Amino acid sequence: MRFSKFIALVCPDGKDPAQKYQESLTQIQLADAHGYHGIWLSENHFSSKAGLPNFQGEIGITPLPLMFGLQIVERTQQIRVGTAVRNIVFSNPIRVAEEALTFDLLSKGRLDLGIGSGYRPWEFEGFRIDMAEKNQRFLEAFEIIDRGMRGEPFSFKGQYFDIPEVTLVPKPYYTQPRPNLFIASGDPALVTLAAQRDCGVMHFSTSSKDHLESVYQTYRKVAEPLGHSTCRSRFPVTRQIYIHRDPAVVDEYAQRNLPHYKAALGDFKECPPLDVLKKRYIIGTPEECVTQLKQLQADGCDHVILWFNFGWLSHTEVMDAMTLFAEEVMPHVQSTGSTATATTH
Repeated sequence: MRFSKFIALVCPDGKDPAQKYQESLTQIQLADAHGYHGIWLSENHFSSKAGLPNFQGEIGITPLPLMFGLQIVERTQQIRVGTAVRNIVFSNPIRVAEEALTFDLLSKGRLDLGIGSGYRPWEFEGFRIDMAEKNQRFLEAFEIIDRGMRGEPFSFKGQYFDIPEVTLVPKPYYTQPRPNLFIASGDPALVTLAAQRDCGVMHFSTSSKDHLESVYQTYRKVAEPLGHSTCRSRFPVTRQIYIHRDPAVVDEYAQRNLPHYKAALGDFKECPPLDVLKKRYIIGTPEECVTQLKQLQADGCDHVILWFNFGWLSHTEVMDAMTLFAEEVMPHVQSTGSTATATTH
């Protein structure tokens, strides 16, 4: 099983944003040393408007995730860098493609570009984009990005974008035929599009067993006849995690953070009990986490993106949790197979 780390640079009021970036870099270096597969960076705008319970501040201070990603590449040896997700509705898709091509070249093929259409109303308000337009804008932007990153001449004319014939540079080199691309969606139409265009599919914490399997089967039926990989590791699932050796500490943490879990799940009127949380999150002692991950693997998942600082843990707590997970959980959950989403030099 592949294990990656999700980074949402949460910055409560009164905290130093420069310190938050530095702490995240230290955590990422630890992940690299312990064999984590990748780092996935959120993209956030105007995030003080989020209105989370019992929290004042910015839930994310990474408006330009791949700019931060260049620092990660400089300070690590092998860990991959992904976006979770790059909102392509807010940006000129030509610039997104150029940014990805440049990053993939400078990182020697370490990019996994996760893209999405966004869901936070305050971000659409800030960019003066009607949320009712987001689906069509996403489809047009995706077409431009996917074709543009392949290094061949192309043109495009749609409702929102009109691109004359152009060829983007730098052309793909380390990753062929273009940098790795993931679509964050469970919508059957977008899953089908991902399968047709040889993209991975990203899932988030509310994805159930039945939903994961439905997405995979939809993808497989389209991808297999085209010769595209259907390896399970192309379907990363994000899970909030809390791990500690002491069960009493685990229970106290879960109870203290129930409002955050309820807000993230979105489908409970009341705060769910701990046993329900453990079905949607990775929460417990190392032994309990192994059991939960093996069940997730049995449900068809082979790549988990772990959100260690959910609930606003301190830097020291995150470092301790990452180390404990790497030493006492990762060795006991083996991968079901490898994957290659593209050819690399």
